Amino acid sequence: MNIRNMLLSAGAVAVLAVPAAAQVVRPKISLAQAVATAESELGARAYDAEFDMDLGDMVYEIELVKNGKPVQVRVDANSGRLVHQSRPIKARLPIVGENLKAAQIAPRTLSQTIAMVEDATKGKVAEIGLERRGGRHYYEVELVGAQDREVLVDVRTGAITPVIGD
Repeated sequence: MNIRNMLLSAGAVAVLAVPAAAQVVRPKISLAQAVATAESELGARAYDAEFDMDLGDMVYEIELVKNGKPVQVRVDANSGRLVHQSRPIKARLPIVGENLKAAQIAPRTLSQTIAMVEDATKGKVAEIGLERRGGRHYYEVELVGAQDREVLVDVRTGAITPVIGD
């Protein structure tokens, strides 16, 4: 057996020896699918979404606005089912009200915005949230597998701008 074959055999054994707990487990549904589910089931507009581990379960935490009021939900990242819904605490900063209004009147839903960003960047949205900068509303988007890891999306126009050095 030559050295190359020995190294290949050792590598194969090492890969097989990795415990199951150390393997990466990925959600079965995407962030875009979870947001679309939450928006359609609640008849609401999402403005913030991210992946989270909740007591060992993979979930997407999504914030939405319905009839001018904020709603938070969790969507199971494997089944795609809505598993929890609540109203956030009332003590919020005044800018939150502006964000809720901006989300409700945005020309695109959050799920449409996610699809647009993923198509344009060829990456996957890991987290997206509404914020206000310089008098305008933007979605701040964190990407995986794209050249730019963070972009801003103008809520009104859909223009995508890379964030540099943030």
